[in-house]
Amino acid sequence: MDFSRAALLPALLLAALAGPVPAAGAGFDAGSAGTSSGQFLKIAAGARGAALGEAYSALADDAFALDWNPAGLINIKKNSMVMMHSPYLSGSFVDYFAYGETAGEVGSWGVSFKYMNYGKIDRTDSSGIVLGDFAPYDTAVGVGFACYITGFNKEPEERFVLGATGKFVKSKIISDDNTVSADIGLNMPYMFDNRFRMSLVAQNIMGTLRYDKEEAPLPLILRFGTLTRLSEYLDLTADLVAARDGIPFAAVGAEVKVPVYKDLDFALRAGANTRAVTDLGGLRNVSLGGGVRFTDYRLDYAFSPFGDLGTVHRISAGLTF
Repeated sequence: MDFSRAALLPALLLAALAGPVPAAGAGFDAGSAGTSSGQFLKIAAGARGAALGEAYSALADDAFALDWNPAGLINIKKNSMVMMHSPYLSGSFVDYFAYGETAGEVGSWGVSFKYMNYGKIDRTDSSGIVLGDFAPYDTAVGVGFACYITGFNKEPEERFVLGATGKFVKSKIISDDNTVSADIGLNMPYMFDNRFRMSLVAQNIMGTLRYDKEEAPLPLILRFGTLTRLSEYLDLTADLVAARDGIPFAAVGAEVKVPVYKDLDFALRAGANTRAVTDLGGLRNVSLGGGVRFTDYRLDYAFSPFGDLGTVHRISAGLTF
């Protein structure tokens, strides 16, 4: 692989957009918890990625890539439409919809919509008298693209891919506020006979939301991901994730494909991460799931326990046409 100066420019751009590394105590540590707004942006979209322990940035290959790594849009060969519904914790739920399509040699593009509803909450005065209720929610609308940036005389697997997403984020508690932000992703060429690939992603690189008199930035998230293709039927994934308002964590996942015949196959998935090793009691930090593909249709499920807080079930569907 030729790591020329031109090929390394995307990585330098990614680092520049992510901003300088904060000093100790100024981010990416336990003391920074609660310092970012728009926490719903951290919630995994798609049952496949969630079942892999959220180690998915280098594997994303359909319209869900808009929520993980926009460079993954380049893997869309036709049109991809995906959707997810997930009853979340404490009566909340998350919905996600995305559409992506190839633009030929130019690359690929897509649009996405993410919505989180927190249910109805009683509104009380200082004496505890109920004055009514309110229903907080968060939304994010994104438009993204991916394109090859090097090696146009080489095979697609030997090229660098750059992806970016611009998004509009709105949050409402009683009053509301909105902002704009962006994600940027880089997929590196495959190595070792197309069996290994690395990716870099920076999410929510700008934007702030104001709640009453307090203003807080969106949760900047940096990802370094790898995909190891051991065989046609077994993929291993790993991500190192650092969010500005928390401790960096590692995630790993495995996906086994079980072919039945040409138009039908099943997938079994498992994953784990270290995001909340000490924060929660009970079963946590592991995930399980599976999926089925029939012709151009796909249905996936993920089981993610959150210890004492409960369990999250994700169901997602996809169509390639």
